[in-house]
Amino acid sequence: MKKTIPHIALVAAALAPLPAAAAIGQINASANLDKQFQTIESFTASDAWSGNFIGKFFADDKKEKLAKWLFSQKYGEDGSPEGIGLSMWRVNIGGGTWEQEGADIVPIQRRAESFLSKDGKSYDWSKAAGQQYFMKKAKEYGCESFLLFSNTPPVQMTQNGKGYKDAADFKSNLRADCYDDFAEYMAEVAKHFEGEGYNIDYISPVNEPGWKWSTNAQEGTPWLNPEIKRLAVELDKSLGKRGLKTKQLLCEAERVDYLYGSDAYLEGRKKMNKNPVEDMACDQIRAFFDPDSKDYIGHLKSIPRKIGAHDYHTHTSNEQIVSTRKKLKECADKYGVQFIQTEWCLLPGVACKDGMPQKNPSDMDISLLMAKLIHTDLARVDAPSWGYWKAFEINGDHALTGVAPKDGDICQGGNVFTRKKLWTLGNYSFFIRPGWKRIDLTGADDLGGVFASAFASPDGKKVAVVAANVSYEPADFDFSLSGKGSDGLKKVSAFRTSESSDLANQHIDPKFDGKRTFKLSPRSVTTLLFE
Repeated sequence: MKKTIPHIALVAAALAPLPAAAAIGQINASANLDKQFQTIESFTASDAWSGNFIGKFFADDKKEKLAKWLFSQKYGEDGSPEGIGLSMWRVNIGGGTWEQEGADIVPIQRRAESFLSKDGKSYDWSKAAGQQYFMKKAKEYGCESFLLFSNTPPVQMTQNGKGYKDAADFKSNLRADCYDDFAEYMAEVAKHFEGEGYNIDYISPVNEPGWKWSTNAQEGTPWLNPEIKRLAVELDKSLGKRGLKTKQLLCEAERVDYLYGSDAYLEGRKKMNKNPVEDMACDQIRAFFDPDSKDYIGHLKSIPRKIGAHDYHTHTSNEQIVSTRKKLKECADKYGVQFIQTEWCLLPGVACKDGMPQKNPSDMDISLLMAKLIHTDLARVDAPSWGYWKAFEINGDHALTGVAPKDGDICQGGNVFTRKKLWTLGNYSFFIRPGWKRIDLTGADDLGGVFASAFASPDGKKVAVVAANVSYEPADFDFSLSGKGSDGLKKVSAFRTSESSDLANQHIDPKFDGKRTFKLSPRSVTTLLFE
């Protein structure tokens, strides 16, 4: 639909960066059930890479704890959630570097099994048993959606016989004669797990295609846009002939600003990447969804009007968080595409200059930055889904949970524990379920102070408001709720994550009459659940 100039102006005004707020004190916010936006699909995390090792080698009670923390949708005896109720599970389809003789990827838990036999002629569905354990537990706890993602083709199909590149040429490691074979492999894996009762909603066939992937730090391969198109066409055929409803989710770009234009990509890659700019892994919304593009794939049956990317490297300041996503929203709207954020953690040496230490941030500091990203992606870009990177890892510095291996060897089992990031994600994922809609909330959108977003259940009988106070001062959150059905919401509960609370029920007075003031602690994320 052709947009009018007034419409564009309104969108630009809505997405414009907000000025810094006055000293935190009283926040006047209101939500309206009659004004609705995107439908929420899921909140997710990934089993890579430690999931296979934990699922195989850790004691049952330890694995069960992890599964409960990640997937449970129940409340504990104290009225607090016992888990975060993830609604999608992101499962790595490994490239076979674990079984490979002479494999040199380190650390070893980043090597992954493949379901393909070494000779490439048969499948062994007993492989990746640890990953399958967590798939099974996710389903048992009520997680109904699964995404399969690939970092590399099986090593039998790569040019160098490895799960990563030797040369930093930014071209795919997949052999030219194996595009159809790789597509067949991914589709067959999806078919198998569909037959096991799992809803394989998406396959992500490529991951961070703009990176060089030329070290032995993990499985990975770059892809040029024409190579992605070629693979997408083959995978569309393979899914179609099996009658699968599974969709492709492209293209898992490592930064959101690689989805629009080429400036950000060229700034960091121009000297290294000698390929034609029009082929590079950037400007991907236009490349894949503009009918006039040479790499257009929007007509394929298995390609939804959605595109995935990661939130890495676009949060050095509050201003960058807002400005990059403003441009992303404009580009996505231009081509009628929804943005899905599939992966984020705070990478080493990367921080936000606003509201957190530049060195050695605490887990709560990182959690508050994550809340900024979730809020901005959902409330400013209308993302229907948001994903964290690793569900678990040794120590858990970059994961939702941590494991402490016995004698430092993950193959010997060990203990498990939670991180603040788990519970902060739970402020969203536990309460905001698939099918809920984001509703309008005004008066709280300051990434340097208090920001909040609101969501309603399909029947309008529940509303969840997630409010974060990133300042070091308490705030009075004066909140009102209006719109059809709002007068029936008479009860409210509050659940807080902070330095001293883990998604804890605050046991506040439950009475709500359409308007009320709530106390937001410093450096905290609070979910208000209205029923």
